[in-house]
Amino acid sequence: SHLRLGSRSSIRPGPGSPPPPCVPAMPRRRGGPGLAAAAALVGGGLCLARLCPLFPGPSAFTAPPSQRAVGSLPSAAQPGVSPSGISSPSGSSPLAASLGRAAAVGALVLAASAATRSSRVARAVDWTGKSGSAQQVAVLDMDGKQIGEETLHFKTFSAETANYVVHHVYRIWYYMNLKPWPWFAQRQDMKNGRKPWKQKGSGRARHGSFASPLFGKVKTNKYPHGLDNKRLLKIRPTEHMRAMATVLQSKWKKMKVIDGLEDWNEARMGKLLECLENWTGYVAGSRSVLLITRNGYGEALGSTCTFESYDNPLFLSGRHIPHLTMRRPRDIDIFEGCDGLHELLKARHVIMSREAFYDLTAKFGEKGWAWRSERTILVENLQKIVKDFPMNRAEELHFARRMPIGVDARIEWARARRSKMEDFSTKRVEELQAESVVAAKGE
Repeated sequence: SHLRLGSRSSIRPGPGSPPPPCVPAMPRRRGGPGLAAAAALVGGGLCLARLCPLFPGPSAFTAPPSQRAVGSLPSAAQPGVSPSGISSPSGSSPLAASLGRAAAVGALVLAASAATRSSRVARAVDWTGKSGSAQQVAVLDMDGKQIGEETLHFKTFSAETANYVVHHVYRIWYYMNLKPWPWFAQRQDMKNGRKPWKQKGSGRARHGSFASPLFGKVKTNKYPHGLDNKRLLKIRPTEHMRAMATVLQSKWKKMKVIDGLEDWNEARMGKLLECLENWTGYVAGSRSVLLITRNGYGEALGSTCTFESYDNPLFLSGRHIPHLTMRRPRDIDIFEGCDGLHELLKARHVIMSREAFYDLTAKFGEKGWAWRSERTILVENLQKIVKDFPMNRAEELHFARRMPIGVDARIEWARARRSKMEDFSTKRVEELQAESVVAAKGE
C-alpha cells in the first residue's frame, strides 16, 4: 500500500498506471501545452488551406459548382483564380503566390516548434509544487470522541510528479544513510608475502604472491570496498521538505489530532494501548503507527533507554508496543539523523498532538518557514521589530551628542547613569510597597 522502492522500473511506470496511495488525490489536468500545440497546428492548417491550398482543385471552403450563381464566369475568366482552381491575389504573379505559400508554411513550422518548446519547459518545471486540496482532519479527545476539526493544507508536489519525486528523494536518502557499508578485502589490503614457488621449473602457473584473488583470500575490485565505492548524491533541501509535506498531506484519511496528548503524565502501557485502539480503530500493535508529539520522545538502548528518556512518560508508555514509532516535529526534517520521510512512508496511521499539528502547519503550510531562506525570515522579523519599536532618529542623535567623546569618560558616564537608574528603581519599589500597605489597611 506504499511506494515501491525496489527497482528503477518503478520510477517511470507505464501509461495509465495508477499513482501509489501516498500521492495526494488531486485531479489530473486535462489538456495543457500539448493540447495548445495541437490546436495551433489544426488552426494553422485550416488557415493555410483557406488562404493557400497546396493541392490543385477547388478549395474546400468554396461553394460547389451546383450552388454557384447562374451566369458566373468560368474559373479561367475570373480575376485572381488560376485555371487549376488555386486562388491567388488579384493581379499577382505565380511567383508571388508561391512565396506567400512558403512564408505561411514557415510561420506554421515556427509556431509548432515554439508550442513544443513551451510544453517541454512546462513539464520540466511542473514538479516545483502546488498546494494540494485542503482537507479536514478530525480532532479527538483522549477517549477517542471527536470534538472538532483542523484544516490540513500543506505545500505539495503536483499530482503528475508527486510519486516519482518522492521515490527519487527517498532512494537518495536511503542510499546516503545506508550503514554499515559492505567491505571485502582487496589485494592492496594484504601483505604480499613470499613468492609461492619459483618462476620456472615447477610446471605450475607463475604467481608472485598468495595475496591474489585466484587463491580466494581477497576479492577483485568488482566487490564493494566500503565507503570507497559510495557515490555522493545530493538532494535539494526544498525538494526533501516538499516530499515530506506531500506524504503528510496524502495521509489525511488516516490522520488524527489528539487534544491533550501533551499532558500525558504517567508511564502506563495499558492506558496507551487502550487509547491507540480508540484513536485508530485497530488493535494496538497490529498496524504501523507514527506518534508525533513535542515531549513524547526518547532513545532506546537495547532493553533500557537513555537517562533523558525517563523524563518522558509517553515514551516510557509506548517503547515496548510493536509497530509504534514516536517522533517530534523537529525530527520531521532533513538534518543528519532525521528519518522523517522514511517513518511517514512506513506509517499506516499518523497520530499527533494539537501542538505538534500547529508546528507542522507553520513549517509545511502555504506560507511556512520551510519554503523561505534564513535571510528572508531575518528581514521579516526585523521589520516586525521596527513596527513594534519605532525609532526617532532625531532624538537618538540628540542623546548621542550628550555623551562624552573619550572611551574612559563614556564608561564613567554609563556607571553614573546606571546608579541613578538603580536608585530610581529602588525608590519606585518602596513607593509601591507603601501604597499596597495603605490600601490593605484601608480595606
